[in-house]
Amino acid sequence: MRDLIIRHRGGSLDERVLGKLWDLSRKAAAAVDDGNCRSLLSAVEGYGAQLFSESGHLKWARAEMSGAHFLRLQILRELDAFHMRLLQLQLEATQDVAATLAANLRPAQR
Repeated sequence: MRDLIIRHRGGSLDERVLGKLWDLSRKAAAAVDDGNCRSLLSAVEGYGAQLFSESGHLKWARAEMSGAHFLRLQILRELDAFHMRLLQLQLEATQDVAATLAANLRPAQR
């Protein structure tokens, strides 16, 4: 998804790219059973819908940047947060496995 946003500037209707973004987002959401991840990906889809629309990006314009550029940054921020959440989930799973292994290796108390 990150590469897709970096390679496509947005700021105009592009149903092909938007469809690809939504497809990737939904596949990622289906692969991870986590509400925070789904929320972040939902935001990506929403921002993407406006980025790759005919005029939805215009309301996001700032004095220092176009609405399309602002939306691309927002999407990248959400994707970074998604990646960090995945790393957090991986760390928690690793810690759980380590704790289970450690408990199983302790000699039985009599």
